Amino acid sequence: MAIDRLNKLTILLPTKDSRWFLSRLYQLNAVHIIDTFSHFDNSSISYFQRFPTVVEEIEKNIQKLNTILSILKIFSQKKKSFVEGIFPIPMQVTQQELDQAFSQMDIESIHKECQVQYEKYSALQKQHKQRKEEIDKLTDFLPLADEVARIGSIRNVSFFYCKGSEARWNRFLKDEPSCEYFAWQIVSKTDEKLKILLAYLNHDKDAALKIIAKFDLKEMPFPVLPGNIKDHFDKLVSEMTNVAREESLIHQRLIELSHEWRSLEILLGYWENERNKMIAQRRCAMSKRFFVLIGYVKTTDRLRLDSMLGNEFPHASVFYEEPSPKDRVPVSITLNRFFKPAQLLINMFGLPNYFTFDPTPFVIVSFLIFFGLCFGDVFYGLFLTAFSAWMVRKYRRSEPLSNFMKLFLYAGISTIIFGALTGGWAGDLYNPVYLGEGNLLLKVKERLMLLDPLSKPVIALLIAIGLGVLNQFYGIALRMYGEILRKNILNAICDGLLWLIMLPGFLILISTIFLKVPGYLVSIGKYLAIIGAAGLISTQGRNEKGIAGKIFTGIVSLYGIVGTYGCSSFIGDVLSYTRILALSLTTTIIGMAFNIVASLFKTGTFIGMILFIITLVTGHMFNFAMSILGAFIHPARLIFLEFFGRFYEGGATGFQPYGFGNQRIILKKHT
Repeated sequence: MAIDRLNKLTILLPTKDSRWFLSRLYQLNAVHIIDTFSHFDNSSISYFQRFPTVVEEIEKNIQKLNTILSILKIFSQKKKSFVEGIFPIPMQVTQQELDQAFSQMDIESIHKECQVQYEKYSALQKQHKQRKEEIDKLTDFLPLADEVARIGSIRNVSFFYCKGSEARWNRFLKDEPSCEYFAWQIVSKTDEKLKILLAYLNHDKDAALKIIAKFDLKEMPFPVLPGNIKDHFDKLVSEMTNVAREESLIHQRLIELSHEWRSLEILLGYWENERNKMIAQRRCAMSKRFFVLIGYVKTTDRLRLDSMLGNEFPHASVFYEEPSPKDRVPVSITLNRFFKPAQLLINMFGLPNYFTFDPTPFVIVSFLIFFGLCFGDVFYGLFLTAFSAWMVRKYRRSEPLSNFMKLFLYAGISTIIFGALTGGWAGDLYNPVYLGEGNLLLKVKERLMLLDPLSKPVIALLIAIGLGVLNQFYGIALRMYGEILRKNILNAICDGLLWLIMLPGFLILISTIFLKVPGYLVSIGKYLAIIGAAGLISTQGRNEKGIAGKIFTGIVSLYGIVGTYGCSSFIGDVLSYTRILALSLTTTIIGMAFNIVASLFKTGTFIGMILFIITLVTGHMFNFAMSILGAFIHPARLIFLEFFGRFYEGGATGFQPYGFGNQRIILKKHT
């Protein structure tokens, strides 16, 4: 349950055996290959070249498969859920399925067909849309189909075809100049609009246009078409029908192709893995006589590697050494089933440095306590626990999603515990106003509750601050632990122990401003602060040149401008933990508000009871959704900023063994 121990290895063997060796090493799936050339000096580089690989064809296959799947995704009848879109679930694939996909799927022909069919489909969609727009325009003129030609041949008279609301038309009729200059005919009438044909003499054009503008009548210009409008309309309808038929045939064909989705995705996963394989091989070096590979192997896999080399490559030489702090060592973490879900928190921040320690077991307790206090409600915790357990069971094939939901399962249990201790039961649903005097929920709440943050906010605030102090000291202690693991005892004392002496004394002296502290405790605080401060002033500038520089740096480090910590940082970090109380109170108060709103519908009638329940459930579901975001984000923030800053060193790369491994597909092993 820690960072896996690795050995750095260098393998030398004859060049003629290199391809077979890489093939067997790939099957072993145990060695993380690094760039060999970065370990050569300038004089050696000229004798070697990178191991030759062909990535171009693989990239072409990947590109073609991505194009095919992006097209078929539009037509696939099986859609991924929102959750599956965020946490892709790898497909379990047998070797037989992989072989079958290769034998049945011709990537080149499918890619060509998909592109051609999709281009046709897009063109037909465009034609369909154009025909539809033209038909919609002509629909307005169908009632005048026979008159349009005659209208255009009448002299000295102009026509204005428009539409408008009935209210506007009524105002038009009441206008005396309108009746004087216009003749009209109502062509069609609907609930919303009237279509009207207006006629006026050409010499009255200016006056007529002013009246039209006055009433804001929207003109529908007559289409300029050869022949009869109705004939042209029928032709467009016929063309659109043919386009729709052809479009439907292509749509159906693409749906048929989408049935091969699984096989295509298997091939994509395979070729993506082949690309990673080629990239790893290019990190190796070779000359005319020698092949060189440098990488890392877990100490637990050394026996398998030595066995393979001894049995199949007797001419190979392998050199093992312990990783150096100067190396960028990849990190592999092995955790038991309980702590595995909390690795999500570490991955969000970045993998730890190989020479430190995995903080996952140390983080999960703090996170769950903070989450439970922020969300603190028994009913919310029960719902979160049940939902998370269901999701874990449903998506057990996806390890990332399953572990993510397990973390919320743990958080749900923590929420139940702290909800019971702080009296959070869907806000204050236990109140006799909602469930009657002496209800069971009220009795359970009174037996389990230790502290009500609403009635005793000062005590709750002090508890939140106390948790912050303890968590900061916990972080400093972990820094000491990390330095001891590196055998840097001096750093553990100077950058850890001295702060653990000075800060408690500083805290006691600060508390005298707000509280009445016993004299003996003040004396202890003074001694701790003086001893710790003296030690820090003497040691925090130990890397500086000159006595003056060392002392000045030590003094400044007490404030926190330089050095590993500081009093100002300590105060700021501790005060950040007050957000725990703020979020806890917010969850409870909003829940109480929804209870009050729901009680307004509780009139003693059946309908009132139904409305009471609906409002209660809807309101608390909204509060649940909003509060759970804060309950996750803010504890994570307290860990990443206020806690990790004390000891954590991240930035490592993940250990990726040279072998078959892909987030898209997982190759089943024969049992």
